[in-house]
Parts: sequence; C-alpha cells; structure tokens
Amino acid sequence: MTKRPGGAAQERPAASRRRKLRRAVTAVGVLAFALLGYSEARAYFMGRELVSAAPDSIAADPALVAFGNALGRSAYQANCASCHGADLKGSHAKGTPDLTDDVWLYDFGRVSDIERTVLYGIRSGDARSHNVTDMPALGLQKQITPDEIKDVIAFVHALRKEPADPEAAKRGDRIFQDKGVCYDCHGRDATGISDYGAPNLVDNEWLFGGDDATIYKSVYDGRHGKCPAWIGRLSFPTIRALAVYLHSMSKESSDSPSLAEDSAHG
Repeated sequence: MTKRPGGAAQERPAASRRRKLRRAVTAVGVLAFALLGYSEARAYFMGRELVSAAPDSIAADPALVAFGNALGRSAYQANCASCHGADLKGSHAKGTPDLTDDVWLYDFGRVSDIERTVLYGIRSGDARSHNVTDMPALGLQKQITPDEIKDVIAFVHALRKEPADPEAAKRGDRIFQDKGVCYDCHGRDATGISDYGAPNLVDNEWLFGGDDATIYKSVYDGRHGKCPAWIGRLSFPTIRALAVYLHSMSKESSDSPSLAEDSAHG
C-alpha cells in the first residue's frame, strides 16, 4: 500500500490484480460446485423418474430417452461391447446377436422385454433367466444321422428359396417335422418360437452363420448360448437405461407390434 499526498492510502496495482484474480477463481469454483451439484441432483431425479416410469412408455418421453441413452451407452461399452461389439452388430464367432435390427430371439424387443433379459440373462443360472430349452446335440446324441443332418440343411435352403437338391429337401422336411423334432422349437414353418428363443431359419439373420458347415455343427453338436444376469451387478437405473439404449438403437420402435396387438395375439 502507498499513500497519496494528504495521507490517502493507494493499493499497489499488482496486489489489486491478485485480489481480483482470487475473487474470480473463488467465483468460478462456487459456480462449478453449484453446476456439479445441479448435475448430480438432476441425474438423481432423472434416474428416479426413469425407473418409476412404465418401461414401455419411456420411448414417448424424449427427455427420459435422452437420459437413458446417455447412461445406457456408457454402460453398454463397459459391460456388453466385449460380446456384442462396439457397433452392437454381434458376432457369428460367438453366436451373439445383432442388436441393431428388429429380430429378437425372445419376445418383441420392447423396453420391458430387453430389460428382463438384461436383468436375468439367458441360461445364466438365475432361476428367472430365459432357460426353457436350447439347441440339442442331435448328431452327438445319435437322434439323427450325419446324412439326415445334410438333408435337413437342404430343407432349410429350400425354405429360404436357395439352391437345394429337391429329393434331399423332401427327406429333410420329413426329418424336420418328425424324427428330428425340429418343429417343436422352430415351428412347423421354421420361423422360430420366441418363447423358447428358437431362431427363425427362414430369414437372413444367423447367430453363428448360415453356411453349410456352420449349420451342420449347430445340428450335430448343439448350441448353448448364454447371457449373464446383470441384476446385483449393475444398479437398477443403469439396467433400465441399458434397455432404453438398446431399444433406441434397434429398429423395434417403428417395426414391432403395438402393445394392443401383442395382447390380441395372446
């Protein structure tokens, strides 16, 4: 401090700048703390709103969808991408499905359907998981012979309007509908049964690939795909957010039947 003529005190310029800088830093810190508190409070209340909403109503609420997608995207990359891929396209090598299309092994792909799978998994060991059946090893168990497996493959190709030996396809049809008991899970028309997680054999979506060698291995050795149960491992808001995110990234929103249509179909 210096004194002006007459005794009035005058603050040095450097000290004045330091005092102003401290005030500015303090103001910024207070503002940042306030913003952090607001952000955390908003996340808390949005999380509560997300879990209290009826799951299949969330898609109609842009704010909840945006919140769920942001939280779900992060959770997906941390927990699911290792199997389903960073792009959600799945893996034929692992037999993990593409999550971006409108094809679902179980149920209809609604938020509630996805949430159930994330919560309890598939053949996860949790009593509530999807675990009605899986693909039996028909060859190893000698239920059908290797030649009969090849006939079933011909039948599948014929169903898909692909080149196939007509006589082999006819034999494969009989095996599919009788001795192999394939119809019991995949349906008489081979379009799959979502209650069992049995895939459609007529469309162009394959879990393990649709070449003859891969189909043969599936029928001969069986398949036993799994998905872990995330209940108890992730918080419920995070699980709900994952379901919202996966629903948003799929084609279900515009292509799936409505809830009213689902009820009409039992």
